[in-house]
Amino acid sequence: MYDTTHGEAFPDDELRRLLKLLVRTGGLLEPHDYGGLRVSLSEVFALGELADSGTLSQGELATRLSLEKSTVSRLAAGMERRGWLSRERDPANRRFYRLRLTPDGWTAAERVGADLRTTHAALFEGLTADERAGLTLGLTGLARALQGRDHVGRGRVPPHLPGDVS
Repeated sequence: MYDTTHGEAFPDDELRRLLKLLVRTGGLLEPHDYGGLRVSLSEVFALGELADSGTLSQGELATRLSLEKSTVSRLAAGMERRGWLSRERDPANRRFYRLRLTPDGWTAAERVGADLRTTHAALFEGLTADERAGLTLGLTGLARALQGRDHVGRGRVPPHLPGDVS
């Protein structure tokens, strides 16, 4: 027989409850349609970083997304298959790939970005001014608290999170 009496394996606190609620109600674990495109959350963030920066090495993208280099390599390969990015050897150091959005990648980034702007505006419309201020303050504090903490299998959270004033 199996022992079915267990202690609390996971924390039973407000942070876990709220994060679980956000992830589940936001459907963040599954790809979504953004601007008519089926896109994973990793692809959304990668499109945003590349649209903001123009060109990044795979290592730079890994750091910005706080993902393992091998994960970003697979992510980039998938986005390349979709025709969204080009991977070219860095002429200054042939060991590295430089990533940049293709014209189709820019179109995808613009469609996803427009969808996110519309979604964010609708979400913020449902909040009072005090709730928006509280959300900004709370998420900024949470991001600050997470900065620099070691995460198992993840390395360090990048120091350029929104609200970073250091």
